[in-house]
Amino acid sequence: MAESVFGPGFDLMSYASERALELQNLEDRSFYKTVVEKMMLELFQHIKEEQVALEDRVFSEIRAEKYAYAIYIGLIDRDHYDASDEFLVPICSDDIITAPISIAEALDDKTPRLLGTFFVQHNAQEVQRFAASIQTFQGTIQTDVGEFQAFFRVRQSTRYLEQVAGLYHIYLNNRIPWTTACTAYLHKMFDVFLERVEGLEKKSDAKIQHIKVDFGSYEEYVKRDVIPLWNLPVVEKNTSIYPVPCADHTHFEHIIFAHRLKAGCRYLVKNDTPSLQGTRYLNGDLYITCANAQPAAWSLFQVNPKPLRVNYLYPVLSNQPQECFSADLKEYYRQGVKTKGELRRVIESYGYGGVVEFQDAELRPAMKTSAQTYDMDNFITDEFRTHKNREVMLLRFGAIDPENYLNMDIMSFLVTQAQKIFPEYECRGMLE
Repeated sequence: MAESVFGPGFDLMSYASERALELQNLEDRSFYKTVVEKMMLELFQHIKEEQVALEDRVFSEIRAEKYAYAIYIGLIDRDHYDASDEFLVPICSDDIITAPISIAEALDDKTPRLLGTFFVQHNAQEVQRFAASIQTFQGTIQTDVGEFQAFFRVRQSTRYLEQVAGLYHIYLNNRIPWTTACTAYLHKMFDVFLERVEGLEKKSDAKIQHIKVDFGSYEEYVKRDVIPLWNLPVVEKNTSIYPVPCADHTHFEHIIFAHRLKAGCRYLVKNDTPSLQGTRYLNGDLYITCANAQPAAWSLFQVNPKPLRVNYLYPVLSNQPQECFSADLKEYYRQGVKTKGELRRVIESYGYGGVVEFQDAELRPAMKTSAQTYDMDNFITDEFRTHKNREVMLLRFGAIDPENYLNMDIMSFLVTQAQKIFPEYECRGMLE
């Protein structure tokens, strides 16, 4: 953009050299070159550098913080999990623990141990039907004293969604605007518990080595030993120097030096700190403002940015829209979406056009419209708006691949994003 004054790709040095050759008098040519090289070229370079610096400053000030705190969620099977992965880590750290479980622990009346978690690779409606028709499943259990017939109960897992709900409050505590996480995979996770074992006492010390559950007609959709991941590892850091008092003489800034942090990452304070005022960055150093006057140990979520190349068996899902200066400018000035065209641009900015394609939006009476989507922010219960006496904004989508098991989930994510834009309506989605 800095070269746009003289046209794209303009080279002043070449231009000046060409003009110099047009002067026939050698003295004039020498004087011309002296003036141009000593004054004009240096001035032009100075203007160019200042313009680039101004550009960078404007973009950095306008650029929305949502880009720096994007949430990525993926899946990986246990055999391919890499503990050295610097992008995604398990949402629940217990998923990578393989300590043996006894029959007594698995059948404990108060806190039965979880035997495993599996992923149902099916569309949202079938997953909901499976969850609603949960029954006792038969199977076998291999222990250190032999194999036995067993019965298992299955329930839809809430562990991962509870982590996302907790993350929502951490974003609020850190004064970072919340953007709906794309939790499509997490709604398809199910936990397995042992109900009874034939031939073994309930308080047996026999160690469980392997289980096999027969899921009947759903067997082909069940993916075992799958671990949900996200880009939010937890790191522990201490205040680098003695906290610096703020101007109000009430709060203090805790500084963690840049060399102790991972370059390119943002951080969220995980500690339960009621007086937390937020965080800021200066020359790579992290400043945490709170009322604690003493150096502290900080538990931080490290928000890893997505690398240029990723290689996972399941697609990594993100809540990050594509960066756009005009969109950032609208958000900076809090200008809302008012037309279908603007809504289309917002929906398309999330990059899921290869899954579902936005077609149209219309208003309908609430009683005449059924919902095919679910709310990915249903854990937010402190909103002022209610679902009473509100018109429905029906968003219509087309599926690029009708057999894609993520169609309705991605549509639900996009409709949830639209709901934040149009709180005066009840947003629903329909796949056509």
